[in-house]
Amino acid sequence: MKKQRWNTGLTALAACTLLAACDNSETPVPTPPVKPSDESYVISAAAGEANYLLTAESLENGSVTAQHNGLETATGTVWLFYGNQYLYRLQYNQGSQGVTTSYRIDPNGNVVARPKEYNITRFTTYGIFGEYIITCSSVDTDTQDAEGNIAKGLGLNYLHVQNETTRSATVAGGGENFLGNGEYVTFAGILEANGKLYTAVIPMGLSKYGVKAENGKYVKYPDLVKTEDGGSGSGAYEKGELQGTQYPDEAWVAIYPDDTFTNPTLVRSDRISYACGRNRSQYYQTIWAADNGDVYVFSPSYAKIQSDERQQTKLPSGVARIRAGAAEFDAAYHFDIEAASGGQPLFRCWHITDDYFLLQMYNQGLNARGEGATKMAVFRGESKTFKYVTGLPDPDVISSFGSYPYNESGAAYIGVVTTDGSQPAIYRIDPSTAVATRGLTVNAGSVSAVGKLKSVE
Repeated sequence: MKKQRWNTGLTALAACTLLAACDNSETPVPTPPVKPSDESYVISAAAGEANYLLTAESLENGSVTAQHNGLETATGTVWLFYGNQYLYRLQYNQGSQGVTTSYRIDPNGNVVARPKEYNITRFTTYGIFGEYIITCSSVDTDTQDAEGNIAKGLGLNYLHVQNETTRSATVAGGGENFLGNGEYVTFAGILEANGKLYTAVIPMGLSKYGVKAENGKYVKYPDLVKTEDGGSGSGAYEKGELQGTQYPDEAWVAIYPDDTFTNPTLVRSDRISYACGRNRSQYYQTIWAADNGDVYVFSPSYAKIQSDERQQTKLPSGVARIRAGAAEFDAAYHFDIEAASGGQPLFRCWHITDDYFLLQMYNQGLNARGEGATKMAVFRGESKTFKYVTGLPDPDVISSFGSYPYNESGAAYIGVVTTDGSQPAIYRIDPSTAVATRGLTVNAGSVSAVGKLKSVE
């Protein structure tokens, strides 16, 4: 049998003739290759004992998974986006330095680690000012009294974002007797607004150095001075100190001209208690600027949970305000959060857009670990309007929110984790309506942060 041999050229020509469909007068234009995206939404999510940085094209819909996907990283105490350029993993280690790393998006849209790692000292708060990420905590200084009691100061870490350098500093004059009442302090939050640095001042009580200062002048309640060591973790104390402020019914804000933490202007309000969110050793920022520069100061009133009645504040969780450029609280402005919320206090909060703020609310009463803070609300500053957010899962099944929302096009996006068997998801919250909409599903155990990064050189 003879094998048939096909002349493919003749066959194609015949086919073209029969179909009258070939036109050799034009050369086909090749399809250009798809350029990889140089920007991506980035989600920090944990699965098991590992953490992953995942990318997504949208936060409104779809899904991403941490299973065999994304960039695996060490876990972090804080995931902080520096604009849309870098993502920082800040690591807190009790009593020792923590290794901190940062990440960027490459031109192909992939998350990659930057080469520099930082060893930063213990911190209890953090924030962004200019080209720096700054962390802060109360630390011991080199100053001692005649009995060897050590004075407290402020320990600062400055992480220069562009240069990938870090330096530490201790502000000796920033701790003891900072407010003139003998108590040492720490700070909550680093806010850049109106060309200045704002931070909430958190009174911590009297150190052993403060108890002995000026022959005990600053001890209002001698029976509160500890007679033995005790406590544990962030609640540990030493014999000879007075733990917790003796002035719970006031809030202070320090306004600095720059990031050297010298020559502050101190402003005081007696309409709210000190302003910070609390979760064990961390002091969360609760002072934020509206788009017009007005600084809103939110107080959860944590002094309510002090064991001694003399150290408990009588003031409800509330909001005060410092007008843009002012060096005093607005005497005409106050808002009672608990009166509007049905008796529940604030846990922590963030600015969204304009004068809208997102509030994470307790729904089972105040505590210093953020437990039972499973409701969200939207507060508008100028009009003093408070609305609980609708559209979120039932508060009884919410186990956690992301640690920081991402704001885009006037809306806030935040991770929500539940205990009802459904996967974590990113929810979009419209501040004008206080309505939440479920968006991107994240196949992981938890979601700690979300944001967007663009490729930078």
